[in-house]
Amino acid sequence: MSGLPGSEDLPQEKIALTQGLVTLTQTAAARASKMFITIGPDSPIWGGLYQGLYNTPIENPVSYAALCIRGRPCVVNPFDQPDCADPSDPTTMNQGSLLRVAIYAVSPLTSGGVDAGLVARVPVNLVAFGSIPATATLTLRQPKLNGKLRPFTANIWDGKIKGCDPSSTPPTTTMVEGQLEVTLSDLTVDGVPVDLGKSCRTESLVDLRMWNEGAYTPGGGGTLAAYDGLHGPSLGPLNSPYHQELDGQQIPASTGITIPPFTGCGVGGEDLSPIVSAMASGPNNPVRAVQSPMASFDELPLDDLGTCSNVCPKDVIPDVPANPPLPEGDE
Repeated sequence: MSGLPGSEDLPQEKIALTQGLVTLTQTAAARASKMFITIGPDSPIWGGLYQGLYNTPIENPVSYAALCIRGRPCVVNPFDQPDCADPSDPTTMNQGSLLRVAIYAVSPLTSGGVDAGLVARVPVNLVAFGSIPATATLTLRQPKLNGKLRPFTANIWDGKIKGCDPSSTPPTTTMVEGQLEVTLSDLTVDGVPVDLGKSCRTESLVDLRMWNEGAYTPGGGGTLAAYDGLHGPSLGPLNSPYHQELDGQQIPASTGITIPPFTGCGVGGEDLSPIVSAMASGPNNPVRAVQSPMASFDELPLDDLGTCSNVCPKDVIPDVPANPPLPEGDE
């Protein structure tokens, strides 16, 4: 709704076939401190989903057309192909449609409107100097580029057309990708407050890439995760203009999230960034999230995200998911 807080950071014009709201809960490992960080039902992640992003015409899309039906172009499945497939002959390859979804974080404000881009602000338990208990507030935000909020993008590939092996049945694959700003504040170490200042953040954005764990659809919800062994890499660079900014990229196998070193931590010339990095930074931090079904709207009800007439995301907030599996050797 125009004029409400957060509305200026959301799409001002229609960009997709449908739009709606979802809630999510999440569990993530903080390997550096041997802890799990939970975002639970009491304070879930809220997402504004724009499902069926416009894809026609490709250069400047103004409408959505489902792919791989009624003579429309298909997308070669980038992950699952039979042994007999020949990349130089698309007729031998499994093909299907590609559905793209934009996901904007929309954290509700008590006075109405939303903090657009705020994924979560949660208390976390950490460990300082290897054994001393510490607590802090972790804030996760979607970044802005040239003043424009950058949503996550879900890419969903299916397998409508079988290639050279009629018995092959490629599964539907969902990959959600994007980036996060990560900041830390309100640090206490062994009960003693430690002033980190207002600019304690990772030195670069955190790359996010999560995959469906079992059945998942944007409208119906399901489980998304990032950990070793969940999904294999793409068989080669993505090769269709319908992939938009992902076209030409090689997608690596699933793994946990890398938290870069922190910078800007401390006040009065005291650099606490190395201490914070030792508590929180490092590679391969597994994540698992569960999304509710989507409640569809002609216009997102930013004045009250709990408003709905069918499926209400606030009434079907998922339970906290089980902890994701840790990398080998961390069990």
